[in-house]
Amino acid sequence: MKPNFATPEPITVWNHFFDLVATPRPSKNEGAAVDFVEAWATTLGFRSCRDKANNIVVHVPATTGSNMSPIILQSHVDIVSVTKEGNTVGADASNGKIPLARGDFDPSNEKTLIPNPNGDWINSPYTTLGADNGMGVAMMMAAAERSHRPIALELLFTTDEEQGMTGAIGMEPDKLGLSGKYLVNIDTEDDDEITIGAAGGRDVDLSFPATWESAGDASFYTIRLDGLKGGHSGVEINQGRGNANRLLARILQRVSDSVALRLAEWKGGSRRNAIPDKSTAVIAIQKTDLPKVQSACDGILAELNRLYANRDNSLHLEIAATQPAQNVALTLSSSSTFVQILQAIPTGICEMTPEISGLVEASCNMAIIELLSGQAGKVTCSVRGTTPEALNDVTASILAVTQLTSSSVKIADGYPGWKPHLDSPLLKAAINTYTEMFGESPKVHAIHAGLECGLLIERMPGLHAISIGPTIKGNHAVGERVSISSVAKSYDYLVKVLDALSST
Repeated sequence: MKPNFATPEPITVWNHFFDLVATPRPSKNEGAAVDFVEAWATTLGFRSCRDKANNIVVHVPATTGSNMSPIILQSHVDIVSVTKEGNTVGADASNGKIPLARGDFDPSNEKTLIPNPNGDWINSPYTTLGADNGMGVAMMMAAAERSHRPIALELLFTTDEEQGMTGAIGMEPDKLGLSGKYLVNIDTEDDDEITIGAAGGRDVDLSFPATWESAGDASFYTIRLDGLKGGHSGVEINQGRGNANRLLARILQRVSDSVALRLAEWKGGSRRNAIPDKSTAVIAIQKTDLPKVQSACDGILAELNRLYANRDNSLHLEIAATQPAQNVALTLSSSSTFVQILQAIPTGICEMTPEISGLVEASCNMAIIELLSGQAGKVTCSVRGTTPEALNDVTASILAVTQLTSSSVKIADGYPGWKPHLDSPLLKAAINTYTEMFGESPKVHAIHAGLECGLLIERMPGLHAISIGPTIKGNHAVGERVSISSVAKSYDYLVKVLDALSST
């Protein structure tokens, strides 16, 4: 959906971004975006190559006679596509139907903007915006179109970063013609930061052997918990936000202390790397027990709202009568065990890094719960660790839970962490350029989120990497927003870094 406000500066960057916004590119279905990049390269006469993972590299020659190795610029083309339920404007992030709004930050509700055609923020009020990582893609395309390019560029556009990093995992450097020794990733989300390291991660999928029976004369009720902030399970895991899946398990445990509760369904979370902001369960109880359920829910909801008052939105709990397609529910024992599993799985911060203040060492995001009639209960956890040992420790905790409950588990290979290279000439050039441009030192740090740099370095040994980017807030959730002034700052900085590298 085209914006109804004037195109900001730098116009070339924003025009590319707005074209991307209208291009369907959810993770694992981002082919249209790769085709878009390829068509753009062909129009400009640049050579492009794809590999088996559908990554694409665009080779951009220098405009002067440079003998230096090319600089690799890298972003991923896919987005987390989340759309607000029940919207009336036809918004659908998975299909490129992303309404755009411009305005000022609203401190009372960070997912919305105060409308202003000259405001500094752009977001989508109904969907994710796709600035993560569409803005990086747009900046790369604009850099390639500069009339003066003192150094050759290799623009690497990877696929499926958000749901598995399978593009980076399957990257074929030789087939893509990659030869650069320095890589600038444009996926950092604060414009005063240079990221030099990141956590590794893996998915751990648990399957619970649920025991089903007829629900008999029980009545069914939907219990829906929402109102939480959600957010990125790496970048924002250190903010202590509530995980809707874990909190609903806590609520149901309290309810089961008062009544005989059987689970009939459960659906919570939608993306492995997003902290769940809502979760819904269907329970089977005797109708006469409904007042006890309501009383128990009211009591623990009040407790949770006090607990999360300074770090989350107001939690909202709704109980409504329903009738599932099948008149079945888990047995009391099976229901109790499943809820206890969800309470036992480590969730949120598991350990802090002692060497770097404020950096999370290990975490687990209980990302997705799915319990359907007659089927096994499914739980997907996203585990992160700055070291292999930290990653394995949290994984072992989940394994212990499965072994105690006769559940099965599938552990994905995951992706490696990215170890900082503090003496890199690339990093020195980036720090010096930032300091000269802005009169202060950048924040050089490692993050707990997963970036593709670790995998790319694994595929190209000896590669030096940094990550930069404009300020983006609320990514992976409805209301994701990007700062206009920050885009201008970051693009200018990127160009100056490239110019500095051409003279080293």
